[in-house]
Amino acid sequence: MTDIMQFVEQARNGTLPPDFDQWHLSVPEWDGYTVAHVAARNGHLPPDFDQWEIANARGWTVAHRAAQFGHLPPGFDQWELANLRGVTVRDSYDHAPT
Repeated sequence: MTDIMQFVEQARNGTLPPDFDQWHLSVPEWDGYTVAHVAARNGHLPPDFDQWEIANARGWTVAHRAAQFGHLPPGFDQWELANLRGVTVRDSYDHAPT
């Protein structure tokens, strides 16, 4: 099995294999941030990505991460996903529709 840090590095650089499907793999030392969180931060999620609800230990979802860094796709519609403190994706993104 490939080390998770290899997947994290590939997610950071946009070089994950096209058939990658282990988005939920997390790095415990990083508060449970997943491969999907890293890809979202860097704008490297595939166009058909649909697992926006994957969350870290504090409930921050992949959608929150993508919103924070301006990488939500056109047509994104899960604005009400919330973390453990009730902060929604809409709250995390300045350009969310009202």
